[in-house]
Amino acid sequence: MARPRSATSTDVARLAGVSQATVSVVLNGARSTIRVSAETRQRVLAAAAELGYSPHPAAQALRRQRSGIIGFLPRIDRDAPFTHPIHYLLSIHANRAARERGFQFVEAGPETDPWRDSAEDELVRYFLNHRADGVIFDGPKSAGAVQRLLDHGLPVVQIFRPQWSVPTPTVTVDARPGITAAVDHLVTLGHRRIAFVGRAGNHPVDLARLTAFLTALANHGLPATAATVRLSPIYELDQGERLTRELLAQRTRPTAIFAGSDSLALGASRALYAARVHVPDELSLISYDDTFAVQLYPPLTSVAQPFAALAERAVALLIAQIEQLDGPPLPPEQVVLPTQLNLRQSTAPPMRAG
Repeated sequence: MARPRSATSTDVARLAGVSQATVSVVLNGARSTIRVSAETRQRVLAAAAELGYSPHPAAQALRRQRSGIIGFLPRIDRDAPFTHPIHYLLSIHANRAARERGFQFVEAGPETDPWRDSAEDELVRYFLNHRADGVIFDGPKSAGAVQRLLDHGLPVVQIFRPQWSVPTPTVTVDARPGITAAVDHLVTLGHRRIAFVGRAGNHPVDLARLTAFLTALANHGLPATAATVRLSPIYELDQGERLTRELLAQRTRPTAIFAGSDSLALGASRALYAARVHVPDELSLISYDDTFAVQLYPPLTSVAQPFAALAERAVALLIAQIEQLDGPPLPPEQVVLPTQLNLRQSTAPPMRAG
């Protein structure tokens, strides 16, 4: 049995009593000198609805001289998947959001030698050569790479760790709500010796986490000293393990540890296990990120970053920029999303209130 023929734009034009060019203007957004009245537009839309016709996304992209491709350039310092799960989650959520809006999602990353100076430039050229309509940058290494895409007319959205010197739409995360709630939670349980394991350096993202922690402690009149604040150069499992061993070697141990990432928290868990320190009976542990915290044992209380919402907003901002290319440029909107605390089984009152 022959399959019924799908309706075409010619069928819509015939039913609406207009030219095919008029149908293209109404349904595809084609650029034309044809002026379409509100009555004619409504007649075309009604005919298309009656026939069940919708323009093919690829055909629309071709008419608009667009590829229908959104590029994603993840941060280049990733290696082992379990210690760097953030780019994976962002990719999953952004891919879904792009496809729901009729775009294809293409990710490119320098897997062989990410620290080579030219690695990011090569990826920029890749997206330019493949005619991406726009690019989402996750923590770009250099401002120059972002600027080169803009110079070629490609819309860009930066997320997480943007290069602020290049004005583009951004989507970032506010660490304060979740970290403040984490410290409040520990204090309510009775903890007074709360340690911080995080990343050193002057990057605003890392400083924001430490500042939020110190401010939350100060709000409760609790001290923070070099003995209780331990910093590493990177968010790595072995660094979390090393810093936690240093905390456990102190004469007066902390009763709780806040780790500035899930990877650091995983390292802390290993150090605590090796020292036979039971979580949460002998020491409470909270992580930041909430990527795989729920899969650990015990499941970690964690400050969750809004990965799904962040990816969706980034895709929406980028598509808005793409759709506006034929009109006046949109202002570079800066979106900041809050963190939140997810309570699980890794926190409990201290054995002896400090």
